[in-house]
Amino acid sequence: METTKTKVQIASEYKELFNPYWRYLVYYGGRGSLKSHSVARALLLRGRQKKIRILCTRELQKSIKDSVHKLLSDLIQQYEFNDYEILKDSITNTKTGTEILFSGIRNNTNEIKSMEGIDICWVEEAQSITENSLDVLTPTIRKEGSQIVFTFNRLTELDPVYVKYVMKKPPKTYVAQINFDVAVKNGWLPDVLKLEMEDDRQYPELFAHKWLGEPISQAEKAIINRSHVLEAMEREIEGDGQEIVGADIARMGMDRIVFWKRKGLKTIKHDIHSKLRTPETCDALEQFVEFNKDIEIRIDDTGVGGGVTDEMMKRGYKNIVAINFGGSASDKDKYPNWISEAWFHFSNIIKEAQLPLLPDLLMELTTRQWAQDNKGKRKVESKIDYKKRGFRSPDLADACIICYATPSPKLEYGGVY
Repeated sequence: METTKTKVQIASEYKELFNPYWRYLVYYGGRGSLKSHSVARALLLRGRQKKIRILCTRELQKSIKDSVHKLLSDLIQQYEFNDYEILKDSITNTKTGTEILFSGIRNNTNEIKSMEGIDICWVEEAQSITENSLDVLTPTIRKEGSQIVFTFNRLTELDPVYVKYVMKKPPKTYVAQINFDVAVKNGWLPDVLKLEMEDDRQYPELFAHKWLGEPISQAEKAIINRSHVLEAMEREIEGDGQEIVGADIARMGMDRIVFWKRKGLKTIKHDIHSKLRTPETCDALEQFVEFNKDIEIRIDDTGVGGGVTDEMMKRGYKNIVAINFGGSASDKDKYPNWISEAWFHFSNIIKEAQLPLLPDLLMELTTRQWAQDNKGKRKVESKIDYKKRGFRSPDLADACIICYATPSPKLEYGGVY
C-alpha cells in the first residue's frame, strides 16, 4: 500500500509542533485559534513519518466520544490518509506502525501509569486538569525525547496547567497564546464563527473569555471577590493567635476529605484525602494535628461526619466542635443557616487573611453564589446546585470556611445543606 501524498496546511504559529527539542508545548487561547485542528494535523503527519506512540488524553473521558478520536478520524478521511486504520478505541498506521491511544486521566490512573513508550502525549481541554492528574501524567511520559502538548482556554488565573507551564515555565517549554486572528489572517475562520463572534462582542466578558482566552469573570452573585482571594494568596502575614483546625468530611464517593489549619488568620497547613472510612479518617486527622489533644478541631458533623466527631472524642480530643451546616446562624435575621453566615463572615475577614496558592481553592471560593430566600435572608448556594452548574464538590473551600468561621456556642441541628 502506498502512502498518499496530500498537501496539509498548518498555520506557521504551530510550526514548533514539529520541533523535537521541546519537552512541553503549550498552546492556549480562545475559540477559532485552530489549536485542536493544528495539533491533530501535526500528530497525523508525524505518525506517517515514523513509528511513534501517541496518547490523547484529558481529565475526564467516560467514553471514546469524549475524546479527539472523531476529530482525528475526520481528518484522516478528509486527507485520504489510507495508511491509517480507524479502530473503535484507537487509530493505527499500517505502514509505520504508529499507534494513537485515548484515555481519561482521573478515572484511569492505573492504566495511565502503566503505559510504556509514549512518544507524544496530547492533553486536550487542559484547563480542567488538576494538580493530582499532572502529578500522575508527567512522570508517566518518561521515554527519552518524549513530548507533552497542552491545548486549552483558561478558566481561572490559576488553572494548574497555566501556573506550572506558563507562569513557572520549566526548562524546554514552548508557550504560545493564540487567538482567532490566526484563522482570520489565513482566511480559515468560517463565516458561521464570524457571525457568532460578532454577536458575542456585545457581551464584553463573554467575548474576552470565549474569543480572547481570558479567565472567566465572576458572577454578580458570587459571595467572595476573586481579587480578594488572589491578594490573600499573595499576602504574607505573621501567624499570631490560636491554632484552629477545620475538617470537611466525606467518605467513599468522589468528594474529598480536607483538613485545614490556621494560626490567627494565616493558613499554615492543609491536607487532602479521599475514600477513607471513619477510623482511617480519624487516623489521618490525628496525624494532621500531630496528636495534640488540646487543639480546637471543628468537624463537619453533617451526614457521615458525625462518626468522625464521636470517634475523635472517644480518642480523647478535648476541643471538638461539631459543625452542622444546616444549623442555626448567630444572626438569624440575616442568614437562614450556619454555613451561609460562615461564608459571608469569611468574605469579610479574607481581606486580612493569608491563604495558600491553590488553583482549586481559588475556583471554589469565587464561584459559589448566594441568593435571597423568601424571608429576605442571604443563603449560600447548596452543594447540589453548585455541582449542577458543572463544578466539583467545594471541599477545599468548605474546610477553609469551617476553619475561619466563628461557630455559635450552641449549634442547633436541622436543615439540609
